[in-house]
Amino acid sequence: MSRTGAGLVRGLVEASLTCLLSLAIVGLLFTNGMRMLEELGRVWLFWLPMLVVLAILARGPLAGPGLAGRGLVLGLATFAASAVAAGLVGAAPGRLARHLAQLGIVWLPLLALVSAPRLVRRWRDLLALGLAIAACLAALALAGPLLMRRLVVPLYSLDVDHRPRPNKGGANEDGVYSRLTSREFRKDDFNVVCLGDSFTANPHLPEAERWPSLLEHRLQARSPARRVRVANFGWVSSSPVLQARQLRAIGAKYKPGLIVQGFDMTDFHDDLVARRKLERMGADGAEVSIFRAFGVGASLALGVDDYGAWLRERLRWAGSEPASSVPGPRYFFLFEPAGVSEPYFSTSWEAIRETERVARAMGARYALFVFPRYQQYDPREAPRDPERRVFPADAPGLLVPFAYFEGQARTVSFPVHSLRESFLADPAFPKCRDNDPHWNAEGNRVAAEAIDRCLAADRLAPPLP
Repeated sequence: MSRTGAGLVRGLVEASLTCLLSLAIVGLLFTNGMRMLEELGRVWLFWLPMLVVLAILARGPLAGPGLAGRGLVLGLATFAASAVAAGLVGAAPGRLARHLAQLGIVWLPLLALVSAPRLVRRWRDLLALGLAIAACLAALALAGPLLMRRLVVPLYSLDVDHRPRPNKGGANEDGVYSRLTSREFRKDDFNVVCLGDSFTANPHLPEAERWPSLLEHRLQARSPARRVRVANFGWVSSSPVLQARQLRAIGAKYKPGLIVQGFDMTDFHDDLVARRKLERMGADGAEVSIFRAFGVGASLALGVDDYGAWLRERLRWAGSEPASSVPGPRYFFLFEPAGVSEPYFSTSWEAIRETERVARAMGARYALFVFPRYQQYDPREAPRDPERRVFPADAPGLLVPFAYFEGQARTVSFPVHSLRESFLADPAFPKCRDNDPHWNAEGNRVAAEAIDRCLAADRLAPPLP
């Protein structure tokens, strides 16, 4: 074998041996070592034949110039190609990606350590590379706020509340989805404020097809002699903890006589996350940096909300999870006994009680409506929804939230209604979009009609003339 070929093979051997050593170290560090070995074993099934082929080519005329460093790079490149191949044939590419990231945390520093003698000889190149990276990071940090506002998240603020930006995407001067300004809500009108997340905001639909707008028309028909105004305070990924802050901040400007709050199945987890962020960042919060946005994007690409938290939970010395922490799965209540999941519900319930107190202080009545997901009334809906794997229609805790609110309703003086029965009874199909759980125009119609009926039964809305 030529000297060049020998150097190339040495690099390939270094890559494979350091990978094996890294697998052993990661298996000792994390509790999911066996599952990781199972996933990465499929990568090795693709990688080993590639290493053998490269080693054979290194003996012949195709070896070309280069020594161990080139073999190391080829080893990494073929490993990456093998990971892609394993992901394409596997059933859970997100899980494989998470395990690959675990491996990289140990393997890449180990490769740098093994290659240190070769890298030292190229210190000028490394210094130039370091300075270039530092300059790029500094430029990104300086331009980050502008990029976030103009390109990354142009329609929402970048603080903890992440409300819609004023006068953007159909929002008015307060970031409220309304064709009217707050000044057009007069004291003599019957003004209604609708709180909620994306199931209330419905930014994917024209304003006229959203349930708050449909509710306004129905309420106006009940009270032809008095002008009715409905303000859609909903926004994407909000929850009662943040909605109480919003109502306290701008609610009085809309002179509400009635506050209607919609509760979605994501709100339990979103409230726990929001409370933790507020405790850590303060009531005023802080803008999300572009580096944090990259981290969130990377976590979502790996199939988890927060990869750092996911990784820390699997460290062998992390200990048991404290009761006050946030459960990992967003729909944690689906697979736990009610006695385990319901203590986490208290954060949302306390925020709902606070919202009702704020409404009462404004002189407004209050009503809560619990919104169902399609899995809870018709699993045929949304056939291309990617969340089916994390929110299955046969989960044992599927109806736990409705039972919880039914029990809590007996302890308060304001009305609490579930819309699940209305969605079960209405024959329209489909009521959801094809590729996600949000309601289409029919679903919004069903919600508006049900809310209108409940408000009338509770004497919170005028009777039909």
